[in-house]
Amino acid sequence: MLLRPTFFWNKMARRYAKSPVGNPDAYQVKLDKTADYLKPTDRVLEFGCGTGTTALIHAPRVAQIDAIDFSTEMIAIAREKLWDKPADNVSFEVSSFEDWPVPVAGQGYDAILGMSILHLVNDAEAVLDKVHRSLKPSGLFFTSTVCLGDGQGLERFFLPPLSAIGILPKLRMFKAADLLDLMKAHGFEIEHRWVPDGTPSLFAIARRVG
Repeated sequence: MLLRPTFFWNKMARRYAKSPVGNPDAYQVKLDKTADYLKPTDRVLEFGCGTGTTALIHAPRVAQIDAIDFSTEMIAIAREKLWDKPADNVSFEVSSFEDWPVPVAGQGYDAILGMSILHLVNDAEAVLDKVHRSLKPSGLFFTSTVCLGDGQGLERFFLPPLSAIGILPKLRMFKAADLLDLMKAHGFEIEHRWVPDGTPSLFAIARRVG
């Protein structure tokens, strides 16, 4: 029987929260680069926020962060962190990005973060379209995506079958170049791109055009 994504991530949440960041140096580079673009007046959305670490780190730099995840356990942990380290401008809510409302005209987000998530969604094209519609004109999309299509390790071969039979969530085998082209096709221009050494992971900053 195939595992529902919510079941998988709820089951993994506490273990995930206790695990160290896989590549802390690369994570810090992404945080720093993102911070270079954020402004004190920004309204920010992070979808697939997990246990809330990234949202809480960026909170002091912006006006408001709406952080969402469809995993109730992930959001429970994020709220525990918020309780321990209060931040009045952060809201953690249980929601998929698909169910989150698109802002009304003139009230779009200045920035949207989708970190380690595009390779896990059912329809990346639809997600990119909604990101575009949810941003203000010239708003920024920050994303880090595992591009297994560029991978040279064994994970490229054994992860997709595990995903296909439901042991792991659905995985999309992106190549970095194809993902960048997809973003451009959905109304973005690429401001910055970076692939950490030794990883099949693309970090990109894209600006909404139009």
